[in-house]
Amino acid sequence: MKCVTGIILVLGSLSLMAAAAPRVKPLELSEVLRVAEAIDQLLEKDLKARKLQPLPIVPEDVFVRRAYLNIVGRIPTAMEASRFLDDKTPDKRTQLVEQLVSSPGYDSSAFNYFADLLRLQTTHEQYGLGWHVWLRNSLASDKPWDQIVREMLSAEGHASKNPAVGYYLRDRGMLLDNVSNTVQVFLGHQIGCAQCHDHPFDKWTQMEYYEMAAFSGGIAYRSEEARKVIHKISEQAKKTHPQMTKRLKGKNKAEKAKAQRGLFRRINSEMRYLLRYFSRNEIAESSKQELKLPDDYQYEDADPGEVIEPATLFGAKVSEVKPEERRKVFADWVTSTDNPYFTKVIANRLWRRTIGHGLVDPVDDWNDKLKGSHPEVLNYIEKVMKGVNYRTRDFERILYHTRLFQRQVSPVEATPGVDYFFVGPQLRRMSAEELYDSFTVLSFGNTDDNINTSLEYKWKNYQSDTHTLLNLSADKLIEAGRQANEIEEQRRENQAKYREIQIAMNKAKTTGNLKEVERLKRRQQALRRDGKKKQDGMSMGVMSRSSGGARASINMRASEHPSPFKAGHVVRQFGGSDRNTPEAAHTDATIPQALTLLNGQVAASTENRRSKVFEALGEITNPEQRLEYLFLAFYSSRPSDAEKKDLLPLAGDREDIFTLARAMLTSKRYLFVQ
Repeated sequence: MKCVTGIILVLGSLSLMAAAAPRVKPLELSEVLRVAEAIDQLLEKDLKARKLQPLPIVPEDVFVRRAYLNIVGRIPTAMEASRFLDDKTPDKRTQLVEQLVSSPGYDSSAFNYFADLLRLQTTHEQYGLGWHVWLRNSLASDKPWDQIVREMLSAEGHASKNPAVGYYLRDRGMLLDNVSNTVQVFLGHQIGCAQCHDHPFDKWTQMEYYEMAAFSGGIAYRSEEARKVIHKISEQAKKTHPQMTKRLKGKNKAEKAKAQRGLFRRINSEMRYLLRYFSRNEIAESSKQELKLPDDYQYEDADPGEVIEPATLFGAKVSEVKPEERRKVFADWVTSTDNPYFTKVIANRLWRRTIGHGLVDPVDDWNDKLKGSHPEVLNYIEKVMKGVNYRTRDFERILYHTRLFQRQVSPVEATPGVDYFFVGPQLRRMSAEELYDSFTVLSFGNTDDNINTSLEYKWKNYQSDTHTLLNLSADKLIEAGRQANEIEEQRRENQAKYREIQIAMNKAKTTGNLKEVERLKRRQQALRRDGKKKQDGMSMGVMSRSSGGARASINMRASEHPSPFKAGHVVRQFGGSDRNTPEAAHTDATIPQALTLLNGQVAASTENRRSKVFEALGEITNPEQRLEYLFLAFYSSRPSDAEKKDLLPLAGDREDIFTLARAMLTSKRYLFVQ
């Protein structure tokens, strides 16, 4: 009775929290611990009813490594692990969780997760960089998840002013695909099949799909700002352009009109070229634009080509939406606390991110019949998410404080798509980003504070250049357009020359004329330098199609790099997402992964004598201390008596220690999160 009463009290507290104004400060620790305890009580009560026994609590060394990997996405340094293991404070686990959740490392790990979920591509046009910076800053500042989603789904304007438009620009020209991803990511339903026909395995019809898509039917990929600038410049040029004054002197009316048309065509052409990427980085809401059924629509409830009115799939019904308010209404409906799926979907996603398997699995294929493995726990964490006002950091913080998070991993692997009863978390391999960041720890130590400021710096420069360009005087804008046109012509000319040189180089290679190959290479390099010099000479950097650049240093974490990583990079080799589908990352084992661990550059750098680990080993002369340090660095634990007996002979030799390190680096104990 006491258990149930406690849970009711906590639920009452959470309902008051949900009704209050959004929080600015994190939850009080006492409140977090009460809610975590309530989750454990509900779970353990359900396990008992099923005659299942929760697994034991893990020892300190397993916990510290698990906490670092799950919360901040990397292994602890040897010093961090040692400090925790030697700490005699009774509540040191609680203190560690609190420390990690509020650290830059958590921001890094959270960004990796949500960027994968949203398919964010940093280098895709200029908007990609802005969306990256915006999402990273939003998560780091604890912007609530419902607010992040609402801002993306209702966004319009140019990326330089509203980077949240990146969500729609990511799928430019693919509205129907965007709708499918939106419903899957935020509402947990896979309706993609209904895009072309009634869903063969679910209740969704093609008509319902188009009714949902109609909320976004007014999206136009064009730049209103660029159009207004071109119009303004053309009008001003009629009166003020010096070429116009000179050309019109002594001309009759017809000749004047012809000269005006010719100049305006050239000016408009140059302006459109100068502003050509504006439409690729801006969306406008067109109240006159409507979504129509496809020409091959085959069902009897409507005719092909018929205009479709917006309608929701489930939950609150929406009708008579003003055209200019369609996406705002849609965003409000998706993120509403009354939406039957929005809250529970993100709560279940974060449960899986923390514990390893969803209470409902798959996490993005819900239906009305799904109750989940522990229905009371699922209902409760939905209330928890509302109670913390969709602050994902506080929600995960609660889960990290549960006893469930501290239990031994289950010896039984959960089957995808099947209910799993949580006697303990799931054993999993490190994600690709966790592996990369852990390699970074071994090489450079704790690099959580190494932020790639060039990403934000480059974005702010782009914003500044865009603002300056739009506010140039008519004469300067026309001159910028002329320069842009010249540079484009030069670029095309250089491209043609580059191809010619490449063909000649290939011929020289086949004949073995290495001297000619080197000469041709120098010519290619000169062409590249010339093109870059002229591009840099332009006052406006907004001509560039791609954000490019902003590379991270080798001692920075994966989240500081533009994403996705290129094919062949160690992150991609170990299952890092290509950002083409939601949550495309995986941990499937492959032969190239094994080869990379054995021979790869990143792995080898951790064994380099100049890395932090081997720098420390070089300073330690005592074999026992050296072995202990190696275990702390790789496993966050100290060697057992049996391990000391077997491995101390290796630790005494400076060369053998490298062999031991390689074996530890490729071991399951290192690669898996126990």
